[in-house]
Amino acid sequence: MSGISFSGVGSGLDTKSIVNALVAAEMVPQREALKARQSNITSQLSAFGRLKSAMTAFQTTLNDLRKETNFQHRSATLSNDKYFSISTTAKATPGQFSVEVQRLAEPQKLITQAGAFATGATEVGTGSLDITSGSDSFTVNIGDGSKTLAGIRDAINASKDNDSVNASIVNVDDGFGGTEARLILTARNTGLDNVITVVANDADAGNGPNEGLNRLSSANLVEQQAAADALILVDGLSATRSSNSISDVIEGVTLDLKEAELGKETIVTIDIDKKQIGDNVQKFVDAYNALRGVMKDLSGNEKSVLLGDSTLRTLSIQLRNEISSPVATAESDNNILSLVGVTIDKDGRMSLDRTKLDKELDANPGSIASLFASEDGVASRLYETVQNYTQAGGLLENRTKGLDARMKSANAHEERLDRREENLFTRLTRQYNAMDSLVGSIRSSGDFLVAQLSAMNNSRF
Repeated sequence: MSGISFSGVGSGLDTKSIVNALVAAEMVPQREALKARQSNITSQLSAFGRLKSAMTAFQTTLNDLRKETNFQHRSATLSNDKYFSISTTAKATPGQFSVEVQRLAEPQKLITQAGAFATGATEVGTGSLDITSGSDSFTVNIGDGSKTLAGIRDAINASKDNDSVNASIVNVDDGFGGTEARLILTARNTGLDNVITVVANDADAGNGPNEGLNRLSSANLVEQQAAADALILVDGLSATRSSNSISDVIEGVTLDLKEAELGKETIVTIDIDKKQIGDNVQKFVDAYNALRGVMKDLSGNEKSVLLGDSTLRTLSIQLRNEISSPVATAESDNNILSLVGVTIDKDGRMSLDRTKLDKELDANPGSIASLFASEDGVASRLYETVQNYTQAGGLLENRTKGLDARMKSANAHEERLDRREENLFTRLTRQYNAMDSLVGSIRSSGDFLVAQLSAMNNSRF
């Protein structure tokens, strides 16, 4: 429209304003209707996006509650935490145990003999060392570049096959006013099964069994600390293990030993962790209320974007049915949410009575797991229901695709309106310019005739 000009000279009319007014009269109502349509589609897209986000959050909570382990949490208390710490799994059976730590597991330590090496820079010899600790064996090759005591230490620690032994050097008094270097080999794993053996393969000719690299063989090393297995008494029964972390004595219980003392018993009490289970159920209640809040906001009043929407209405009915329906595989005493303290008021808001839930957990903890996490449990059924909406190709995606198609159509309509407005403006401009020219021509002819008649009348007189 920028290339079109107006005259208005011939007629004296403001043809530009007239054309703009005519174009606006025809196009503005159509554009306003289209913008209202686009705005409504955008609002619905945003609403379904918000609904999907809330449903996805609810689904995440449901996915956790589908796992029976979330209803089998155990708590553990100790009469004294000086000797060990404790952790439990769902396999732990509620009850009490007496535990006494009589001995901690220890790693073996071997050290070179006194007077064997003056410093870490002292040359030992070349060859190789075959080192074994437990099931781990590896070979360390000692060449000219690593034949000192420090070089051998570094070669042992750097060996890519070494998963079991740490090498270190200490510089200590030699008993004669000076110092000496001692190589220490320490098993990384505790227990009798992980004792260290070293076979030296001396490559230097003429060295005897107590010379050169042979000085690092097991026969020439001193045991500074003996390997030891842990020993505990559980209700008076002994259990020996190679590690200080013991998880196979009391089922579902791991004891991490810290200190041993004969005759000192610690009472371990295993119980149902009602607080953790209650917290998990509360997460379900909170997630459901958050979803219901979004659904109510999107459809609860006359100004709501999705008021009367069939998808939202169907979802609401399905959720209500799944929550109120009994669970066939659960025990009849606890086969409905309301029986364990989960209720919904007249406004649709869910709440949890923790006291009632705790009572049911004391009476029959397994029934709570069945109510939520069995194959037809509440969490499992709700998860499948929500999945139908949130999954790829699900109901929400289909609704969104439909709205995207409508928006695409509306945008195409807008482009057609742009072209129509351009054409209408051009056509009216040409018509009014032609009219203006015609009126100007008529006016010019009229002025000429008036002038001629006036001249004729003047000549008569």
